[in-house]
Amino acid sequence: MDKLHIAECFGAAAAQYDKHAHVQQRILDWSLRNINDAYTRQDLVTKSVAKLIDLGSGTGSALPILAPFADTVVAVDIAQPMLDYAQSRNHVIKNIQYQCADFDDLIKVFEPNSVGRIFSSMALQWSSSPEQLLMDISHILTLDGRADLTILIAPSFSRLRQAWASIGRGYAVHSFASLAQWQAAAANAGLTCHSRSDVFIDTYPDFLSMLHSIKDVGASTAVDDPDTPNTATLLTKRQLRDAQTAFSALNQGQFSLDYHVVQLQLTR
Repeated sequence: MDKLHIAECFGAAAAQYDKHAHVQQRILDWSLRNINDAYTRQDLVTKSVAKLIDLGSGTGSALPILAPFADTVVAVDIAQPMLDYAQSRNHVIKNIQYQCADFDDLIKVFEPNSVGRIFSSMALQWSSSPEQLLMDISHILTLDGRADLTILIAPSFSRLRQAWASIGRGYAVHSFASLAQWQAAAANAGLTCHSRSDVFIDTYPDFLSMLHSIKDVGASTAVDDPDTPNTATLLTKRQLRDAQTAFSALNQGQFSLDYHVVQLQLTR
């Protein structure tokens, strides 16, 4: 997985991300409701931690909600334009820091046992190694720390992947890890794991609108043709028509994408 390429794609989408990220915002709202419920039950609102990090913070939509939970909130994103946008919209909040980094390199950025809370929504599915990522999260969490991680999992976009595969482009849709794989990774990292799952459906008027819903948030080029990495291969009109026909047949004539998400609630 070419992380530099991913950073460029998401960075290029930063200015228009919020305009197009409708389902992502719905999932973020769901994620924040879940942790707010948990924090209220545990009286954590009045017991802020020293440091909280938002992994894959994007344009910073979650930061105003997260800021009261910690003395310092660190927004971490691989794309500097995303962080620049987040900082511009949240400049009045004084306890937020901004760190351009790959979340697969957490132990290079944070000290062991230094982070009380970790939050993430719709980012960690791009990790190169869920196993190593959760090991690193376990490493930087304090002994009483907690991570709330909302992740896109299999079988998201499975019909779209099948449609692309029918024209020899199955690689164009990311192969997401399953809930069982994330749970196993948590167990291997020595983390106690509880989870909540849901499915979000986003519908579109036509096939091209559906494809643009992915492209416009920077996610469409996260997976390259293994035979020609970083090389754009233009679709012919016939290929596009064939892919549309295949998708329509698989999805009962509807143009929709299914976002299967899980929120892992992890403690040491």
